[in-house]
Amino acid sequence: MKLLKDRIHHDGKSLAGGILKVDNFINHQMGPVLMKSIAVEFVRRFADLPINKIITIEASGIAPAIMLGYLLELPVVFVKKAKPT
Repeated sequence: MKLLKDRIHHDGKSLAGGILKVDNFINHQMGPVLMKSIAVEFVRRFADLPINKIITIEASGIAPAIMLGYLLELPVVFVKKAKPT
């Protein structure tokens, strides 16, 4: 995925301990073109599997999951980080 690689090189931050910080474009200011390209790559990689639902965590996975659900015309389920009070 050239678009994602380019974005990581341009906006990603390398932190101590081998951590790659990409929250500035994955969480805080998401680009629909990037999210769609990530979803298209998932479609390509999992094309042969019988998928009936998209499941993601309540965090960085929401945007690409929504795009993936849209492309595959499947429901999207968000798993919460904590039990609601």
